[in-house]
Amino acid sequence: MDEKKMNLFMTILKVGLVAIGVVSSLFLFNGADMNSTVEAQESFRDGAALSFTISYTGFLIITGVFLILLFFVIQLITNPKKTIMSILGLLVAGVLYVILYMAGTGDTNETLRLMEDVQVDQQTIKAVSAGLYLVLILIVGALAAAVLTPIIARFKNN
Repeated sequence: MDEKKMNLFMTILKVGLVAIGVVSSLFLFNGADMNSTVEAQESFRDGAALSFTISYTGFLIITGVFLILLFFVIQLITNPKKTIMSILGLLVAGVLYVILYMAGTGDTNETLRLMEDVQVDQQTIKAVSAGLYLVLILIVGALAAAVLTPIIARFKNN
């Protein structure tokens, strides 16, 4: 398949997937909400619109995971050194997440001021806090790399 046909195919695929996602989002937006009657909420929960949206979301997640794994395998074959470095970066991020999770947090339902009907488990609070701290650390690291790389390159050239 030549490049022009491949680009056309990928564009059609992207537009199609987005269109299906928009339609499924409209199903959700027009469905029952907390202000609806209990019967309407149960009908929506057991109906085809919500089932379709959940199934489509699951399809996208499974397809995405498959494509990511396929990408890693192809990259590992064609460019092993950079791919191994990327995998090591993911492993370091995973280890950092586990360390942050094990360190825990001082947050509780009371300190987060959650309402009585929105209480969450302490493990959930720890997991979310570890994820947020990890994201903040990665953002600071990326900003530091973006700022320091040109400076270091300038000193290396001199």
